[in-house]
Amino acid sequence: MKNITLIAIIILFATLEGKSQNLEVGFGLGTGSAYMYENSDSSIDIDYSLPFSSYLDLKYSKPDSYFGLKIKFQYLNAAIKGRNWKSSNEPIDGDVTSLTSMILLEHLKEKNKWNFGYNFGFGYTHQEFRQDLINLSPVVDHNFMSINFSGIISSKLSENLALQLEPTLFWTDPVGSLRERDKWQIAGEDLSILLQIGIKYKIH
Repeated sequence: MKNITLIAIIILFATLEGKSQNLEVGFGLGTGSAYMYENSDSSIDIDYSLPFSSYLDLKYSKPDSYFGLKIKFQYLNAAIKGRNWKSSNEPIDGDVTSLTSMILLEHLKEKNKWNFGYNFGFGYTHQEFRQDLINLSPVVDHNFMSINFSGIISSKLSENLALQLEPTLFWTDPVGSLRERDKWQIAGEDLSILLQIGIKYKIH
């Protein structure tokens, strides 16, 4: 996935020779509800705090195309408290951090002051779970595929600058979700809902 992301970025820059092509960069912050299924499961003692999320993206599009191609880097961090239901039932007072590289298709036509669109795609997620932040317990690493779907509400501030609100459904490890429940992981196969606000700038 890392190689695919790098190749996609190279292609974006290599194809920016025509005057009718657009390149946009965006940045945003937000929060939401992390690992919703596990957080709401009354049979286990796990509680996630409101997460902090941020993103950086790069989008390539042509004015006459329905979809643009977007490369997005999504950061997510949430505190976690409870009991380790997977193994020892030891207390948990730690956090979960993930960084996801995504390739998305995005539809957004910016003809008006307010515009609406959406994007969807998949990504490669590197996740770190630390059970005890106070005593700095060892980090447990996981790598898996993820799926992303976002709505877009965009308001043009100028010809090249826009404010964007993105409600997002983020599904971590959809393949692992198909396994039996007793094989699921802490902060693993789950859904998160994020609400992020950001700025987008049109470079070309």
